[in-house]
Formats: sequence, structure tokens, C-alpha cells
Amino acid sequence: MNEYLRRAWAEIDLDRLGRNLGQLETLAGGTQICCVVKANAYGHDDRSIAPYLEGKGITFFAVSNIKEALTLRECGVKGEILILGHTPYEYAAELSEEAIIQTAVSVDYARRMSEYADSIGVKVHIHLAVDTGMGRIGVRAEEAPGALKEVSALDGVILDGMFTHFACADSYDSDDIAYTEEQKRLFFEAADKAAAQGIRLRHIHCLNSAGGTFRYDDRSTLVRFGIMLYGLTPDRGLDMPVELLPVMDLKAAVSYVKKVPAGRFISYGRTFRAERDMTVATVPIGYADGYPRELSNKAYVLINGMRAPVIGRVCMDQLMADVTDIPDVHEGSEVTLIGKSGDESITADDLAELCGTIGYEIVCGISKRVPRVIIEGGRIISVREYY
Repeated sequence: MNEYLRRAWAEIDLDRLGRNLGQLETLAGGTQICCVVKANAYGHDDRSIAPYLEGKGITFFAVSNIKEALTLRECGVKGEILILGHTPYEYAAELSEEAIIQTAVSVDYARRMSEYADSIGVKVHIHLAVDTGMGRIGVRAEEAPGALKEVSALDGVILDGMFTHFACADSYDSDDIAYTEEQKRLFFEAADKAAAQGIRLRHIHCLNSAGGTFRYDDRSTLVRFGIMLYGLTPDRGLDMPVELLPVMDLKAAVSYVKKVPAGRFISYGRTFRAERDMTVATVPIGYADGYPRELSNKAYVLINGMRAPVIGRVCMDQLMADVTDIPDVHEGSEVTLIGKSGDESITADDLAELCGTIGYEIVCGISKRVPRVIIEGGRIISVREYY
């Protein structure tokens, strides 16, 4: 018996992560990689992922908020950490003490952060966000040189960099390609004008996963690799220049097997009716675990190397699968919901397509009641249970 409850679990393979990192290093050339580990490392367990990556030579990380940044420090990460989202300026002391870089979304934000930091006798390192067309955060590109000059003169902050984010670098559409190139032009033009005013920045970065792969530019001092680290593509339709391996497998164990006569209904709402005598397996995983309800009557799971259609509505904690044509299914049989079994496989992107969403949402949505079983060298090295 393993040390975790074999109800439903996610296996996180660090060897695959390391292989993916090696592939991304070839794409980045000599440009420094920033590993994006926000949202619990896209659902993969940041406390395991970030230290492993640091052990592989990564010295720069990005997260969404200060809680995520402090989690990395708590698990021993020494490298630089950039918070991409908002942090109230009242956290200036923590940002300074833990050497965490904060994004400044505006001059006004930088000013307020500076005033508060100065009042308590600390300095906060910041990167100024520049909006070149994403429309999310940041000063407008044409205002960036002046904003950078103003922010660089503030006493309580240290202006360390500037960055922007591409809106559609994951597209082959000619208009989208032109849009991304215009974003780059606006960004580097602003950087050049700031440099002409004597503003020296350590980091000027614009490349996300898709940008680093398809719109690489060596003027960017960082490539912010996120989703590709974990073996998913920025967009399912892209022809990737490197082979990536999914780092997460999602599994469960059959809890019950029963015979169902023709005509019987399965699950809520009577959306599935047996057209023949069937054998049905109950699997103890549901939408509260992050397996979307949208997969009801659409998806399949893998048992004994064979496909078992999901029948009826996915419940909060359980789902049912048709195993009529699969031999030797019993209580405790392993079920693969994401991953490989025999010659069959299911990816997070496959499930996303059925749901009308993206693979990011699938892996990020695996809930914290699902233990992360961390694997390296083919063996379990730790189990992360959040509850």
C-alpha cells in the first residue's frame, strides 16, 4: 500500500520536467530562462517544481502574487522571483526582506509603493509593466520612456526592469503575427528611448512561451517559459519545434463495478440510458477534484490499456465508465484520466478540446484535495497532500 490514499491522485514526473527544460534551453539559445511557477506551478506543485528547477540551474522565477513568492522562499528557493500581479504596497517590508521583485502596473502604483517603502526604511525592486497591446496592465508604450524616467527617480523603489506580454504570439494568422511584431516594435522602441535618457535596466523582457518559441528576439533578456515547461502547448494547433512530455498524469482507482441491464439510467439527470446490458465501473473522481462536468458523456478514461467511455453526468466526487468490453476490471483497478495506459493516451489538451477550453485550465484546475505524487528516477520521492 502506498503512503497516499489511492482514491484519485496526480503523478508529477520530475524527469519529464527536466527533459522539457533541456528542450526549452535549446530554443532560448543564450537568453536567460525565467520559469513561470504561478498557480501552484500550473497545478503541478510549486514546492516540488521550483526547487527541482533551481537544482537544474534556473535562477529566475515568476509567480502571480506575494503568497506564491513567499511559498518559494519557504521551500528554499534562492533565485530571483518576480511577482507578475498586484501586491498591496503595505507588503513593502516583506518584498524587501525576501528580495522579491514587484511588478509596477503604473507610475502611480510605483509612487505609492516608493512612499510607503521609504516611510519604513526599505527599498523594493520593481519591473515596470508596459502595455503594447495586451490591454491588461501597464503604462502605454508611448508613455513608457517618461514613466521609466519618473519611476527611476523615486527613493523607495529600485527600477530593475521593464516587460510586456504578447496577446497572440501563439497564432499562425498573418494579422496576429503582424500584431505581435508591432508589440515588439513598440516595446523595444520605448526601451531604446529610455536608454537614450540614461536609464539603465538589468532586464528588458517580452517573450512568453509562444514568443520564445515562434517570435524569438535576442533583445529580450529573459524568456518566460510557463505552460511548455509542463509539457503542454501554448495552443493545441501549433506545430512545435521541440518534443515536450506532459509532466502530470491524473489517475484514480475503481471503487465499484456493477452489472447494468439494458434500459437503466446512469447518473444525474438521466442523460445516459443503457442500450444493452453493460458493466459499469464507478471511479472516485469528479468535478470537485478538477475533472470537468463538461466531460459528461464525451470523454473516456483508460483502464487496462483500453478506452472506457465516461457515461452519464460527472458528479462532484465520482464518475461512471463503460467497461463492458474491458476484461478484468475490479475494485482497485487503476484508471488513467490524463496520461498513458498501454498504447492509448489522453492529454490535458485532449480534455480541453472536449470542454471548449485550453489545457492550461485543465491542469490548473486539478484541486488541492488531489494529492501530488512526486516521481523521480521512476520512484516516488514525496507526496504533497494539501489537506
